[in-house]
Amino acid sequence: QIILWGRTEKCLKETTEEIRMMGTECHYFICDVGNREEVYRQAKAVREKVIVTSHLFFFQVGDITILVNNAAVVHGKSLMDSDDDALLKSQHINTLGQFWTTKAFLPRMLELQNGHIVCLNSVLALSAIPGAIDYCTSKASSFAFMESLTLGLLDCPGVNATTVLPFHTSTEMFQGMRIRFPNLFPPLKPETVARRTVEAVQMNQAFLLLPWTMHVLVILKSILPQAALDEIHKFSGSYTCMNTFKGRT
Repeated sequence: QIILWGRTEKCLKETTEEIRMMGTECHYFICDVGNREEVYRQAKAVREKVIVTSHLFFFQVGDITILVNNAAVVHGKSLMDSDDDALLKSQHINTLGQFWTTKAFLPRMLELQNGHIVCLNSVLALSAIPGAIDYCTSKASSFAFMESLTLGLLDCPGVNATTVLPFHTSTEMFQGMRIRFPNLFPPLKPETVARRTVEAVQMNQAFLLLPWTMHVLVILKSILPQAALDEIHKFSGSYTCMNTFKGRT
């Protein structure tokens, strides 16, 4: 069974219906994960209103065993061009929202010794670009949060964590973003990211970089001087890729 949280009821209704048409039970709750009080209130509502069944625990009320933190916003502006409220919104949703959702559902997972925390992050957490300073900062913070959480769960049987760091994915979120060599680094399909995420959870894989070539980026950042990295970014076009950004917030 699947429970969806989001800020827009129209999108929630449409997605819920799609899932139900596939034969999977689905419920939705309107919730802004950047609002701590709202997260705790809706988590309580899930526990009280949703009957969740599994082969291990029969008719437990609202026991969430897999939490997927996917909510994020990006404004696509430089620091000086960014509105203060927009900057705060990015940090509240992209980073702090994970604090609140994890605190809401992790305790019960630990009690049941059955659970998984999943974070859909971004490769920009490891290699920032200009023009998305709010997003890059929030994703780097989110990565540190998940890294710390993953280590903290090592002695917690049955409860694991997975952080997915994909390259540019072809969704409306980063619409208009352009890189210099799209044939060498094509945008990822959402279906590919979803499938690989499920596989990583099934294998209890802690961290997943998509595509595999992103591992090269991590290695280069650890061994090359900054001047060389600057030239690579200029050559690849990552310094200017947000100039044509038209995505949605």
